[in-house]
Amino acid sequence: MKAIILKANGIVDLQDRPEPQVQEPGDAIVRVTTAGICGSDLHILHGRDPGMKQGTIMGHEFTGTVEAIGKDVTGVKPGDRVVAPFTINCGKCFYCLRQLPARCVRSLGFGFVTEEGAGLQGAQAELVRVPLASSTLLKIPQTRNDGSVLIDEEVLFLGDILSTAYSCAEGTSFRKGDVVIVVGCGPVGLLCILAAGLFEPAAIVALDTVDYRLEKARSLGAIPVPADTTSAEKVIRDLTEGRGADAAMEAVGHPSALDLAIHLVRPGAIVSIAGYHTEQIYPFPIHQAYMKNLSIRIGRCNARKYMSELLPVVLEGRLPVTSIISHVLPLRDGVRGYEIFDRRIDSALKVLLKPTL
Repeated sequence: MKAIILKANGIVDLQDRPEPQVQEPGDAIVRVTTAGICGSDLHILHGRDPGMKQGTIMGHEFTGTVEAIGKDVTGVKPGDRVVAPFTINCGKCFYCLRQLPARCVRSLGFGFVTEEGAGLQGAQAELVRVPLASSTLLKIPQTRNDGSVLIDEEVLFLGDILSTAYSCAEGTSFRKGDVVIVVGCGPVGLLCILAAGLFEPAAIVALDTVDYRLEKARSLGAIPVPADTTSAEKVIRDLTEGRGADAAMEAVGHPSALDLAIHLVRPGAIVSIAGYHTEQIYPFPIHQAYMKNLSIRIGRCNARKYMSELLPVVLEGRLPVTSIISHVLPLRDGVRGYEIFDRRIDSALKVLLKPTL
């Protein structure tokens, strides 16, 4: 089968790989119909996630059709349409039973294999093996609630960035009528805007340094503002009688973005982090956080939990998630897809790969 693999730091390649097989009784083999290129894939590409094994098949965002199952798999069968979270989970351990499947004791991430060989091959390929399939995969219908066809692009983001964005918005605990900021308008940040809208804020202020991203944020209902302290402070002061934002969602994964979020919120606010931070040490502005009585929420999204909660919202058509998709390419053009996404070519936002094209 064809697959996009990590060839070396900064280089991906399209290669032929053996088709995955059922290895354990709980495995499923899924024929991928759509896969996404995620910002965290760029971390891997550029070596910001150390210890990755060269030759690993990339990708953790995917939807497809079950091709084969092990003898212990329940809940899905060959021919079923499914979407997966970015990590597998057993559904039975201490963490799974406490709605923390991202911290399952058997958790492994797709597209993340260490130099020691631990982890799972990814889904930017024609087929992918899914261990613990019964508790990991979510079966999805063919149609929306109104009877129209449900396309891959509407459900793909359940497995990662939509769940991440929603959990980030929920984590701020802001109230109806509050003023919220979103720092970073990449794919996750744009979905944070949509997710925050479900909680009915008075305003969502979107911060970024890239003009076309700010324009997209505007189209989704946010107030776009350049991500510099002076511009952002003025807008937020005017909206909040000088107090500062009631909540912040940080969707970049960089210390400067978190610093900005902390600076712009009012005392008593919650700063919720959707960005993937890879720094081992961060000079946290603890005095400023102390003086503001801030709460910080951070950590890997429990996507499998939110997938089930958000599927009905998707089926109702309440979230225009497909509006963030800028490029859909055949899998064979995946190397070019990485270049487009990494270098922001042609106003790239979200790039998808389809093995069937």
